[in-house]
Amino acid sequence: MPRSALAGGARDGASVEVDGWTVAAAYDDPAHEYAALRESAALVDWAFRGRLVATGADRVDFLQGMLSNDVRALAPGTGCAALLLTEQGKVVADCIVLAQADAIVLDARAGAIAGAREALERYIVADDVELAADGETHACALLGPRTDEALARVGMTPPPATPYAHDVRATAFGEVRIVRLPAPGGGGVLCLVPRERVAAWWGAWVEAGIATAGFSAFEALRIESGVPAYGVDVGPDTIALEAPYGAAISFGKGCYLGQEVVERVTARGHVNRKLVPLLVEAQDPQSVPHQGDAIVAGDKEIGRVTSAAWSWRAGRPVALAYVRREHVAPGTAVEVRTATGTLTAVVQAHE
Repeated sequence: MPRSALAGGARDGASVEVDGWTVAAAYDDPAHEYAALRESAALVDWAFRGRLVATGADRVDFLQGMLSNDVRALAPGTGCAALLLTEQGKVVADCIVLAQADAIVLDARAGAIAGAREALERYIVADDVELAADGETHACALLGPRTDEALARVGMTPPPATPYAHDVRATAFGEVRIVRLPAPGGGGVLCLVPRERVAAWWGAWVEAGIATAGFSAFEALRIESGVPAYGVDVGPDTIALEAPYGAAISFGKGCYLGQEVVERVTARGHVNRKLVPLLVEAQDPQSVPHQGDAIVAGDKEIGRVTSAAWSWRAGRPVALAYVRREHVAPGTAVEVRTATGTLTAVVQAHE
């Protein structure tokens, strides 16, 4: 299993496996790292994300017919969120799409990228399209409301405020692509750094006084923000409209793979379940629910937990869970059945 070049600084050697990569669980106190993500800005190792590069004269038209968002509308330096679906409207991958002058790059968690490549290659027949894995860059995120100030501290001009706007900066560590991110929390930027120089690049930011955050703090931010992770909250059995992917779907672009199902479900007005954030009424960090714990209303099971973490901001556990559509309204009270007992929880709005 690949080990991130940035995992060596983990606090007490604590690491975690994410999508086939070993990354640091924490570099310091996770509570302090979380506070930096919420209140200022912190670097997060996203080694577990990968990129698929599409080139060739037909790349735009091909991906326009495959992805759920309007790829044809993207000028170089712009981007969007998009889904790759099956013909049945189920999620193969949730991607960040980046338009470059000579390529389109899909960025997602490693498992989703592997699935996307396999699926897309099946549809390439006479198209002038080539797909290749990007083995040259390492992904890091700088997240928090003071991201732009942190960039300025290391002498970098922030990218435009438009979501997924991006450009390349020349640095002492090679060319780095900076991408504006709208979420989670206060948003931030994705930094695609030359893989062989990423440890030195990270060290230079630390020397400049930029905080770092491990996977534990990042997961708390992600879950309480209601952002799904592919392979955890979303997978090949998930219908696109069951998860909060509204910004990734264009309803005016025309045909794409899985569109008929999306349009049919939209016309019907609902899906049978939705992924929602929960605030769990427990004040003990040991009471965090586990993936698979049942969600109940009365004596009826209405869903399952997909991911959960301790929220330092709320002083309680937070979770993402699929629940039946009758129970998705913010403020709805439900219960979580854990191995140690039943906990009350309240459905939250997505940030």
